[in-house]
Parts: sequence; C-alpha cells; structure tokens
Amino acid sequence: MKPGIILICSGFLLISCSKDYDPGFFNGEWLSDSLITEQNDHWREFLYFDNGHAARTTVWGKQYLLNKNLSLKGLKLYDRDKELFQIKVIDSNKIVIKGRGYYGSFYKESFQMYDMKTAVSIAEKTETERKKLIGNWKAISSGTISASKYPEDTIYTSLPENRRIGEIPTDEIQSVNFGYNKFSFRCKNGVITFGYTAEKDKIEFSSGDMILSFKYSVRNNRLIIEYTTYRNVLNTITFEKVQ
Repeated sequence: MKPGIILICSGFLLISCSKDYDPGFFNGEWLSDSLITEQNDHWREFLYFDNGHAARTTVWGKQYLLNKNLSLKGLKLYDRDKELFQIKVIDSNKIVIKGRGYYGSFYKESFQMYDMKTAVSIAEKTETERKKLIGNWKAISSGTISASKYPEDTIYTSLPENRRIGEIPTDEIQSVNFGYNKFSFRCKNGVITFGYTAEKDKIEFSSGDMILSFKYSVRNNRLIIEYTTYRNVLNTITFEKVQ
C-alpha cells in the first residue's frame, strides 16, 4: 500500500474513533470505584451531571461539597474558565476522570438517589451542621424514655441492653470528641473511637459488623444526641461544648 493511502486510512480511523457526546449523555449520579486525589482525605466521590453542568461531592472527607459550579465542554470539565478535568468515556455506564494529581474511575449508579441540585443542597447543609460538631463536648445529662405508642412498651426502658449506644452504656459516657470523619466517646473504661459519615441531622457509624445511627442537633453550645434502640426506647444525651 502506498504511503499516501496509509495516511488517509489512518486519518479516517482517528476521525471515526473520536465522538462528540451530547451533555445529556452524562446526566445523573456517578460513583467512583477507583480514586486518587492530592487531598488524600477521602476514598470515594460522587459525580453529578445535569445538562452541561456538574458537581462533585463525598461523605468521606473534610469537605462534603468539592465542586458545585463545574461546566462541561466537550470532554472537559471547567471551573469558570479554568480546565480542571478531562473525561474518557469507556461505555455508557463507565467514565474515567483525569486532572492534575487526580484520577477517578466512575460508574453510573443503577439507582439514582439524588439529582445534582438536591445533592449539592444536602452537601452544603451537612457541611454547615457538621462544622458545629467538631471539637470536645462534655456530657451534662442523659435520659431514657419510651417513644413507643404502646404503653406496655415502657417496660423495655429498664433493660440494660436498651440503655446503650452501640455497646456503650449511656450513663458511662463522660464526653465525646468529633473530628471530620471520626468521633470518640470517653467512658469510665477508656476511649472508644468510631468512623462516621454525616447527614445534616444524623450520624451513621459502624460498631462491629453493624451500621448504626443517631440523630444530633447543636443549639446554644449544646449538643443533643438521640439514639433509638429496641421497641423505640429513646436514649438522649446532652453535651456542653468544652472551650
């Protein structure tokens, strides 16, 4: 084959392998299954697309909202006029994102929990509330009541196993310390630490092979934790911020 024909064929192959993707192709929620970042403080991310706009969030790092005003131009993501990432499409359910000090392989979630606007709103609200948690808190009171609609269930409030958060008796908790992704209860017998993820009013953590959660609220330098056990037994602990 002549050199000119080879060049023409090669050029045709390059053109045929390139493809323009409509912004709607990416719409939805994507979750990383492989991630390398310069921050190195989280191991997974969510990526949301909405007709040419994009946002990044996580629930495993110091920041939950990573980017909220990205724009999609071709196969590149920009923050205003600054190019941050390049996209490689593997197939309709998998993409690779590359940037400076960044590599992420993402797959499209089969169950779409949130759209981009909702995900950004949740991340912003959670960050605001979680910042209030960070620091040391001293326990000042605790109580246990029945939140059941059945009067006969009040008997369960006296059971020791219903007066615990995880495996920790609530009346033995002296203080709690919150970091960005871990919290520690100081008890009579030492310090017990858990990894956690946050929502705007809830903490989810693991104890052994169980995933547990409690409600929280912060008002006037006081932290209130509400943990529900068997038969709607409600344990409440009130903490005061240690200055």
